Amino acid sequence: MATEGIQLRVVDQAVLATLDRLDRLADHPAPIMSAIAAFLVTTTQRHFERETGPAGKWQPLSPRTAARRIGRRQRGTGHILRDTTRLYSSITGEATDTEAAVGTNLLYAAIHQLGGEVKIPAREQDIHLGRTNRGKRFVKASAKRKETMRVQIGAHTITIPVRPYLYLSDEESAEIIHIAEDALRAEADQDSGARP
Repeated sequence: MATEGIQLRVVDQAVLATLDRLDRLADHPAPIMSAIAAFLVTTTQRHFERETGPAGKWQPLSPRTAARRIGRRQRGTGHILRDTTRLYSSITGEATDTEAAVGTNLLYAAIHQLGGEVKIPAREQDIHLGRTNRGKRFVKASAKRKETMRVQIGAHTITIPVRPYLYLSDEESAEIIHIAEDALRAEADQDSGARP
């Protein structure tokens, strides 16, 4: 500070109160983190709906899987990873004073995010066959007049392709910054209506 000359010192209580609130919000940003966690849940669910990862569209269902789903009157070839909506609905967000997170507690979620191989051991299984005018076909165990057979199913491996849903695009990262800026701006503007 200059020892000679003139100076103006501003001691505005409203400005000091606003700076104090901003300082408290910056030290304990739990409200901001809660808003970010909610945004992360919405964004992750949008990835499921658009069936996209950071590199673009997810790999489509294999023809065998798609045919099996259509045969069970499920959602056909669309709605990858959402045929039962269990994984989609399990996405939750958490927030603390210092972080925001999104995730799921389902055991099989990681293999869909990261891809990999599932080794199925050999096993025996009952199958149920019913007669139709076109020959035999698979029927439910509860069907009447069925033939039950015990079959051996050999060991095999199922390859699950990578279909990442937990990621942030550049636009989504920018939106998180806007959420934080908007919260700080709202806190700073809180007194502006009260001032003349």
